Amino acid sequence: MLRLLVIASLLSVGTPALAHKVGQKVSVFQLKDSKGTAYTLRSFKKKVLIVWYEGAKSKEQNRWLKTKLKKIHDTGAAGIKPNLWESIGIANFQEHWAPNSLINAMVKSEANKTKALILCDRTGKMMKQWGFRNGRSNIYMLDKNRVLRWKSSGPLSKRRGRQMIRLLKRLTRE
Repeated sequence: MLRLLVIASLLSVGTPALAHKVGQKVSVFQLKDSKGTAYTLRSFKKKVLIVWYEGAKSKEQNRWLKTKLKKIHDTGAAGIKPNLWESIGIANFQEHWAPNSLINAMVKSEANKTKALILCDRTGKMMKQWGFRNGRSNIYMLDKNRVLRWKSSGPLSKRRGRQMIRLLKRLTRE
């Protein structure tokens, strides 16, 4: 009996019950930024929404891609019109040992430095609901109907980054 309980608990640890799969519509959320302003999925109106779910340890894993996408957004490079897509960060408070108030201050500083919108998942609810992985840079790309079209977790190779940018280009043209 004890073996069955141990096996059951091990099987349930890594698999979020509501993890989204590519092709599925994502569930709604309500999160606040570091200043306390509330946002929902409906707050984002553009055709494509890129969601970065990262914590203190994982935010550098795909910094190169964030930099490249910022350049594309600022210049309209690669034929991708900036008025058709947006990108948000969601801070994973579960990935850090510090108290939430300190993490919030770090998020506010990062948002000011990068001029990016960063929302706060203080309880880990969104991580569980959307199937994000702790300790990894999670990137989800949603189309105009808020269907998940791209999902990655961890560092991306240059090749995978180019694939993501091609998909972004295609989705902004749909």
